[in-house]
Amino acid sequence: MLFETVQAQLLEYITEQGLGPDDAMPSEGELAVQLDVSRGSLREATRSLQSMGVLYAKAGKGLFLQDFSLSPVIRLLPYRMIANGAKLNELLELRAALERGLIPKVAARISEETLARLDAIVDEMVDLEQQGLAFPEQDRLFHRTMYEAIGNDLILDVLDMFWTLMSRMQAELPPLQYHDLADRHRAIVEALRQGGDAVSALDQHFVDIDYRLDRLMRPTD
Repeated sequence: MLFETVQAQLLEYITEQGLGPDDAMPSEGELAVQLDVSRGSLREATRSLQSMGVLYAKAGKGLFLQDFSLSPVIRLLPYRMIANGAKLNELLELRAALERGLIPKVAARISEETLARLDAIVDEMVDLEQQGLAFPEQDRLFHRTMYEAIGNDLILDVLDMFWTLMSRMQAELPPLQYHDLADRHRAIVEALRQGGDAVSALDQHFVDIDYRLDRLMRPTD
């Protein structure tokens, strides 16, 4: 499509000009001349970039660069992946590979304050587990808190995307049992605190969940 070509030209223009968050774009007329495209194609391309979260409009002032975020992708991707037949265990495998690669950075940078926050989250998990209750929000907060230590917002956006996808897909299945899951998280915290093998502790956590998901999703005879 022509507008996709114009969209690519716009992105290249933004990069070449070194434009950043809240910087103003040239007027539609100026851009059409600079890129040598029709105003109609340009308008369609800019609307698409607005829907993607690249640009935003100010009434009477024109278009401006948006602070980069994966939020628009996160909102749309779950529906696309589910429609394309993505499986929950495949998604878990991808997420596990990402977290496994990141946790050495966490181990190198994590603070005592963050470890204390993780301890408190695990304590909540234990309380809920003893009541026979699930704790998906605490689970999500645990992993997000842990990876905040890296100081990379894009990583947090990607992890949020996985949580959004998994929670929507898992909602179609019977509830996952959470026996001993709090202990798995406690083991990760202790490995980080003691300088132990955090990768192995994380692996055990994911192996355990993958096994339960496999049993949950396996057709019954």
